[in-house]
This record gives sequence, structure tokens and C-alpha cells, in this order.
Amino acid sequence: MPAPDIVGEWVPVGDLVPWDQNPRDNDQSVDEVAGSIKRFGFAAPIIARRADSMVIAGHTRLKAAQRLGINKVPVRWMDLDPAEARMLALADNKLNERADWDDDLLSGVLAQLQEDGADLEGLGWDPDELEDVLSPEAGDDVWGNLPEGEHPGIGQMAFIVTDDQRDLVERALAAAKAMGPYGDTGNENSNGNALARVAELFLGSVGG
Repeated sequence: MPAPDIVGEWVPVGDLVPWDQNPRDNDQSVDEVAGSIKRFGFAAPIIARRADSMVIAGHTRLKAAQRLGINKVPVRWMDLDPAEARMLALADNKLNERADWDDDLLSGVLAQLQEDGADLEGLGWDPDELEDVLSPEAGDDVWGNLPEGEHPGIGQMAFIVTDDQRDLVERALAAAKAMGPYGDTGNENSNGNALARVAELFLGSVGG
């Protein structure tokens, strides 16, 4: 089946008709998209059905343009029947959810942009998210290479912990010892022994 004809042009925003059954709630993204349009312009056109000017993809961009007071927006018209237009609208939203981020690559790109003096505002990440990406939490586990067959982490754990975290583990160790008997190798009160052993290993791995 040949691809539908696609024609692009600048169209008055009032000529476009948002899909009144659009199930995607995009109101929370309008301000950010408006900021992106203001900074970079339209990176992608609005997709609409030629027969009735119904918006297929780009509802957020249309709302953002209206919020910015833009009179005309770039539109690509598609010759689709109503059912195909609705299916494409759903697919456009759903398929965008399939992609994941490579956190290491993302951090590297953002860090380089920041080093080059770029303003990272308006890229879609709020300040807290940017801080998380650029400065990973200090409490992340750091694992060494484990000998084959060894249980992950036993004797190989390395952590960066806060004083509050250390205090929590020390209190857990004290509670485990109080459960007694402490240190026997049998099954009696094995939960207490296991908890104490984990706490000892954790404290030992961080120099406690």
C-alpha cells in the first residue's frame, strides 16, 4: 500500500480542529513545549487530516503555539480516513513511550553542554532532574568483580553512605544482637543472625 500524500504548509491555528476524543492528557507539558518553541522554533510540524483539518499529532505543539500567541503553525496534511487518523494519533503517542534513555550517554551529553556554557533550561528536564542526571546519588552501589560462584556482594561491597545511613545500620545490628542467640550457625533465630551478618558486612565495607 503506497504511503499517503504528505504536503506541508503554514496554517492559521484557528483552521485546525483538535481531536475531541484525544485520550492523551498533555496540559502539564504545554509550558515546556512553549518554551522549546520559543527557543528553537518548530522542530516538527503538526500532523492533520486534510479532509476535516483534524489534528492527528501535535496537540501539545498547537496549544503551546496558542499560548505564545503564534498565528500560524507548520502543518503536514495527510490523506487518511477517520479510522486511520485516529489509529495514527494513538500510535504516535504510544510509540513515543517505547524509547528509554541511556543514562551514561545522557549524562555525558548534558555535562558537555553545561561545560560549553549552554543553557539547559527548556530541554524538558526540571532543575531537580538535571541535578540527578548530572550528579548521580552518592548512595549508588559500587560493585567489584566477584569470583565465580561467590554470592553477589559478600565481602565485595563498596558504598558511599551518609551518617544517617550508618546510624540506621548500627541500630539494626544492635537490634539483631538483642534477638539472640547471636553468632550460632544453627537455624534457631536465623533471621536475627542473618540481619546481624548483613549489618556487619555493610559496616565493614564502609570502614565501620
